[in-house]
Amino acid sequence: MTLIQTVTTDDLVIQVADRRLSRPDGSVFDDDYTKLVCWNTSFTVGFTGLARIDPAQKKSTSEWLAETLCDYASFEDGVDALRYWASGQIGQLPTGKGWEDKRLGIIIAGFDRRRIPLVAEISNFDPEAPIPANQNEFKCYRIRRAPGHSASFRITGAALTEKMYANILLRRVPRMLKQQDGITRAARLMVALQRRISEDNPGVGRHAMAVAIPRERTMPAVLSNLDAPSLNTMNSNFCYFDDAGFNYKQLGPHMAGGGWAWADFVAEADPSNPDMQKVGGRVLKCPQPPPQAESTGC
Repeated sequence: MTLIQTVTTDDLVIQVADRRLSRPDGSVFDDDYTKLVCWNTSFTVGFTGLARIDPAQKKSTSEWLAETLCDYASFEDGVDALRYWASGQIGQLPTGKGWEDKRLGIIIAGFDRRRIPLVAEISNFDPEAPIPANQNEFKCYRIRRAPGHSASFRITGAALTEKMYANILLRRVPRMLKQQDGITRAARLMVALQRRISEDNPGVGRHAMAVAIPRERTMPAVLSNLDAPSLNTMNSNFCYFDDAGFNYKQLGPHMAGGGWAWADFVAEADPSNPDMQKVGGRVLKCPQPPPQAESTGC
């Protein structure tokens, strides 16, 4: 399976994802854009598993996530909605040859007004077990930090060796986050770990996206630095790590919130004049007006 890494501390969430996706027959490919969603500028949402979530295999799972979440304001309501609707979507898919693998794992992490890290995983499979016979049943798990640790880690999808988990995630990432510009260094280390795994696991891609959600944010926005591959702790922000090196064209996460859902978000700067910047996206869903009340003749 593909790989989603999620790190949370009291003050920060970092999520790193590749762009590789799975088909029901087990084959994989790289998405044209991204598989992360930024929800209400407060949560980052990643998934591993099925690339398309409809019987015709045309509906992007990441777009479906954005369209589903955009109508919900609270963490619990959004998580419950994903669990409920994911069961229905998977239940509509065909069975039989070519549809053996319908596994889907979704992880949500971020902060709301409670000012504590909130993390939940919604999944229809056990990563350490064979593909389940019933893939229509989704369970939800709240992820909490182990006592005595300054950070918690969640790996969704591809497995890590015990050495990778202990040496990189448990030791090096927490130390980096305490250093100057530690958030960028930690994200780069997570990307390097992803690429190391991809050498032995064809289900994991080399391109990567990182989304950072600080607890304290100066504005309700999602930003990116188009001058260098870096993250900050001032606002929700993202960075795209192209396998070929830094690119002034930064692929962004899908956006969801307030009834709006956006896909194919791109921020781009002119390499010869980086101050000349532009952003673009595609509207998936817009707020629906309330139903018109029947006239009472008043």
